[in-house]
Amino acid sequence: MIAVADAGYRAISPDFRGYGLSQPPPEDELASWTHLISDMISMLDSLSISKVYLVGKDFGARVAYHLAMAHPERTVAVMPMGIPFLFKPFPRDLLPEGFYILRWQEPGRAEVDFGRLDVKTVVRNIYIMFSGSKLPVAKEDQEIMDIVDPSTPLPQWFTEEDLTAYATLYEKSGFCYPLKIPYRSWNEELGIPDPKVEVPVHLIMGEKDYIIKIPGLENYIKNGEMKNDVPDLEITFIPQGTHFVNEQFPDQVNEMLIKFLAKHVYEVAGDAGTVVFLHGFPEIWYTWRHQMIAVADAGYRALAPDFRGYGLSQPPPEEEEASWTHLISDMVSMLDSLSICKVFVIGKDFGARVAYHFAMVHPERASAVVTMGVPFLFKPFPRDLLPEGFYVLRWQEPGRAEADFGRFDVRTVVRNIYIMFSGSELPIAKEDQEIMDLVDPSTPLPQWFTEEDLTEYATLYEKSGFCYPVKIPYRSWDEELGISDPKVEVPVHLIMGEKDYVLKVPGMENYIKSGDMKNNVPDLEVTFIPQGTHFVHEQFPDQVNEIVVKFLAKHVQ
Repeated sequence: MIAVADAGYRAISPDFRGYGLSQPPPEDELASWTHLISDMISMLDSLSISKVYLVGKDFGARVAYHLAMAHPERTVAVMPMGIPFLFKPFPRDLLPEGFYILRWQEPGRAEVDFGRLDVKTVVRNIYIMFSGSKLPVAKEDQEIMDIVDPSTPLPQWFTEEDLTAYATLYEKSGFCYPLKIPYRSWNEELGIPDPKVEVPVHLIMGEKDYIIKIPGLENYIKNGEMKNDVPDLEITFIPQGTHFVNEQFPDQVNEMLIKFLAKHVYEVAGDAGTVVFLHGFPEIWYTWRHQMIAVADAGYRALAPDFRGYGLSQPPPEEEEASWTHLISDMVSMLDSLSICKVFVIGKDFGARVAYHFAMVHPERASAVVTMGVPFLFKPFPRDLLPEGFYVLRWQEPGRAEADFGRFDVRTVVRNIYIMFSGSELPIAKEDQEIMDLVDPSTPLPQWFTEEDLTEYATLYEKSGFCYPVKIPYRSWDEELGISDPKVEVPVHLIMGEKDYVLKVPGMENYIKSGDMKNNVPDLEVTFIPQGTHFVHEQFPDQVNEIVVKFLAKHVQ
C-alpha cells in the first residue's frame, strides 16, 4: 500500500465481510462468492470510484478475476498472486486424501481442529504451513493443525508483531465465516457463460509456492493454457518465493506492481489534496468513518491513522518517555513515507491539539485545519479553575485511571466514556467516587452510536489497553512544546456542539465566542451546531461533512 501510494495511487485495502474489522453478513450460511463481488461494487459506488486496479492474493485473486469478468468496465487491470485463473473447481479426484482444503470443506471439522488451540497458535500454524513448498496433507489419524511442529519458528520475514496484528483481528472475527468463504463455497456456480478475463493481468507466483504442487497446476500456468481464458497475461515466477511472496519479497513485488500499473494508467484519484484525520480519546481511526467517505467523494485522499499506542498502532518502545512532540514527528514521518508534501488536517479532542501544533511547527505542510471539540489552547488550562474531581485531574494521577478502569471489562470502559462525554455537563466525581461510577449501568448508548460501533472500539482497545492513551493526552497535557510565538497562521475552522461538555470548563465558552481565540488563530471560522455534543461529527455527520467539504474547497491549492 505504501509503495503504490508513493507512486501517486490511492490505496484501498478492505477486510472482506466476516474478516478483521468487517461484520459478517446477517446470515452466514447464505454467504456466497457473488456477495464478495457485490460488496466490492457497493464500496466503489459509495466512494464514487468508477474504475480501479485490482491486486488480489490467494482467494482474493479469485475475487479479482471474477470482478474483472463481471465488471470489465470498472477494472483497469489485475495483479493476482498465489492463485492462477481457475474458473471451474479443481477436479476433486486429483487432490490427495487429507489435503487441507478437502478437510476444511467438511462441516465442523476445522472448527473442532482449531478449537483445540488459541487463535494466535492457529494463525501461526497456518502461516508456517502455507510458507512451505509441500502440499499441506494430513495423515488419516491427523488433523491439519497437527502437521506443524510447535517448535517450528515463524518465517524470518514474518515477525511476532505481525502475528499479533493478525491474531488480534481473528480474535474478533473468529474462523466461522473464513471457513465458509472460501473453502465451503469454492464450488459455487457464478453464472458466467463465457469465462474470460479481458483486462490485462500479471500473475506473480513464488517458485516455492505449495500451490504449484497441486497435480497439473504448474503445467497449466507454464505451458500457456491459462491464456485461453486470460488472453492479455503476463506471468512472473520469483525464485525462492512462497505463497506469501508479497510479504517475503516486498521490494521485488512492489517494483513489478508499480511497473505494471504504470503501463495501464487510467487515473490517479485524490487530485484535490490529502486530508489527514486525527482522532481523540476514547477513539480510534474509526471515529472518522463518516467524514472519510465524504471527503473521498469530494475528490480528496483520506488518511486516518491510529496514534501510537492506540488501535492497531504499536506504542513507542519506552512509553514513559512518550510526548506530544512524538505525535507531531510521527505525522511528519508518515507524510514523508507517503511522499505527501502538504495536507489538510482535521482533528478532534486531543487530535485537535495535535492539528494546531502541527500547523504551528510545519505551516508549510498544512493547507488548512478543521478542529472539533477543543479550541486552540496553547498553555495548559489553569488548574485552579478546574473543579475538584474533574475527570482530567483524576486521570492525571498516576495509576488512578488504571485502577478505576481495571474494575470493568474494556467494552464497559469505552461504553461509559462515550456516554459520559456525550453529556452536556462536566464529568466530575465526588470525593468517594471514581470517574467510572458517574455512569449508571442502565444508561443506553447515544442513539447515533450503535453496539456494532462500540464493538469496533472495544476490539482495538482490547489490543492496545489504556496505559498509553492515559499517558497521551492526560499525563502529558502540561508539556512544554518550545514554541515561542504560538500562532496558527493557516486557515482554521472550529466546529463545536452547543451541548459539548467542554464548554462548561470555566471561561471556555467565553474564550471561543468573545473572539479571544483569534489572537492566536487569526484566520478563524467557528461554527456551533445546536444539540451537538463532544462527538458532533458522529452525531450529525451530514451537517459536519457539509461544513468540512465547503471549507476544504475554499483552500484547495
